[in-house]
Amino acid sequence: MTAPAGTLITVPAGVYHGPFLVARSLHLRGEPGAHLVGDGRTHTVAVQAADVTLEGFEVSGSGLDLGRDHAAIHVTGPRAVIVGNRIHDALHGVYVRQADGARIEGNTIVGTEATLEPVDPMAAAGTPAEGELCEVSLNQNQRGNGVHIWNSSHHVVARNVIRHTRDGVYFSFVDRTEVRDNDIEGVRYGLHYMYSDDNRFEGNVFRDNAAGAAIMNSRHLVLRRNQFLANRSHRAYGILLQTVDDTTLEENRIVGNTIGLFFESGHGNRVIGNTIAHNHIGIHASDSSDGNQFAGNNFVGNLHTVETTGGNLTSVWSVDGRGNHWSGAVTVDLDRDGVADVPHREPDLVGQFRRDLPVMGLLAGSPGERLLRFVHARIALPGLPGVTDPAPLVHPTRP
Repeated sequence: MTAPAGTLITVPAGVYHGPFLVARSLHLRGEPGAHLVGDGRTHTVAVQAADVTLEGFEVSGSGLDLGRDHAAIHVTGPRAVIVGNRIHDALHGVYVRQADGARIEGNTIVGTEATLEPVDPMAAAGTPAEGELCEVSLNQNQRGNGVHIWNSSHHVVARNVIRHTRDGVYFSFVDRTEVRDNDIEGVRYGLHYMYSDDNRFEGNVFRDNAAGAAIMNSRHLVLRRNQFLANRSHRAYGILLQTVDDTTLEENRIVGNTIGLFFESGHGNRVIGNTIAHNHIGIHASDSSDGNQFAGNNFVGNLHTVETTGGNLTSVWSVDGRGNHWSGAVTVDLDRDGVADVPHREPDLVGQFRRDLPVMGLLAGSPGERLLRFVHARIALPGLPGVTDPAPLVHPTRP
């Protein structure tokens, strides 16, 4: 193509067979019905130039080789704009590799759940006829990610709908990026994230995944007003934070997960004004974490509110004289300031036995457990693990 850099090219409806290489700064806009189809052997669209916009296309047919990072749209040029596309039948949806400043917005990305394979893989070499192929389910771990970003910074990932990929959004060595208002469902990890600092996640929905978010080895993050809903399996998490420091979790809804919030080796984090409700385990706080603040959170209707590996003595459960709201807590408030007059002790009666002997979970809500909670709320029983909130809130907080 000989169009000068920066040219807007409108592509009319039709099916266009690739693969395609964009090596010049262009704005490519697909009219409704414009469909870019790859050859099943490499990326459908490879964006190598800077300042490329790819807008409004249906994109499908990438290769399925995880070792080569095949993608519907593979970006190695800085400041790419990938907006309003519908991506399906590909490995990764959008893959950004060592290219700063991408904007990935308003796309619909549906992962590949099945592939066609020869009925007899030992048959003679050659291309099998259509009748010699059968549809084989693609294991979730063999799929690509919806949005995969590696070793770059200053991106915006916004308003995308992602379904049935391996992970929804995957970050590795990605800094100073905004992820907002995305809707991610039916994947392994809604957000899979490591070695990435100074990023913000706001207004996203992570629903019905093996884990809402798995965040590791990172610092200086903000997670605000996200929803982590019904992420369930044997060891599923709403949010898993492992070796995460100086991070703020604020006004998130963490509801209906196997484990709502999991903290391990986290230092100096602030967990403020979140709703942690109707999870099997509300929060797991290990003794490898220290200096964290928990205040203004609503712990409501969790089967086991707190799981801990010890006393969590260096973390605090109130800030500026206001703690958290705990369903079932004693809430005597004679001065009517909204803060209970006695501390709330939330015990972990079963502790790690829950892992080794799952049948112990049947004790939840039993008369014996209720009696221990009743006594412990009024007289601290020695040696009982759990957490103490010195200023529990009488009423739930509202964002």
